[in-house]
Formats: sequence, structure tokens, C-alpha cells
Amino acid sequence: MEIGPLDGPGPGFFPTIIGGVLSLLSLALFLTTSWDENQLSVKGGFWKEQRSWVKVSLSLFSLVFYLIALNYLGYILTTFLFILYLLKFVGKRGWGGSLLIAIIASLGSFAVFKTALGVLLPRGLINMG
Repeated sequence: MEIGPLDGPGPGFFPTIIGGVLSLLSLALFLTTSWDENQLSVKGGFWKEQRSWVKVSLSLFSLVFYLIALNYLGYILTTFLFILYLLKFVGKRGWGGSLLIAIIASLGSFAVFKTALGVLLPRGLINMG
């Protein structure tokens, strides 16, 4: 993708700028943590909690479910189920708050993407949206 001139940027302009900024921030973070001796002497491994890998695995599997189910169930229902699962079963939140946040997030993001931005979203078998 071409970057293009500053007065007429091409499709590769913003990805290049964002990639460069993220690379610089990553380098700065790497250098500051490698120079800080207190960070290196912290006891414990990569996982702060003993069974954190379970939450990471469940989150990864929920992303795979989201990817597979999106075209079949539609955007609103799949997003609702995805967020509900993450909040209730991975995050161990209560049913009331999980349901409320999942409804608000799925309908709110649908409104932003479909109505405000005009993005075509999968309707699914239930034909929601």
C-alpha cells in the first residue's frame, strides 16, 4: 500500500504512522523495564495468579466462537453472548451486571457501527439488525 505525500496520503499512510508510534512506544517500554532493576527482581512468573492461563484460554476460545458464530447468529446476538460469557464466566461477575453490560455493549456497538458509520454487519439466522 502506498504511503503517498502528506497533502494526499495513500491507504498505507495511517497504518505506517500507527505502526511506527507503537514500535517506538514498545521500544521505550522495553528499555525502561530492562534498566529498572526492581522490575527484574520481582518474584513470580509471567502469570500473576496461579490459574491465569485458564482465563486466557477461555478468552481465546470465546474469540474463536465469536468468529465462527458471527455469520450464523448475527452481530447483535453473537456480541451479546460473547460479552456475557466474558463477564459472567471468565470475569466471575454477577448475572445482573453481566446481562446489563452485554445488552448495552451489543446494542450500543451495533448502533455505532450500523447507524453512525454505515458498516454492513451480519444479520444471522434470526435476522436481527
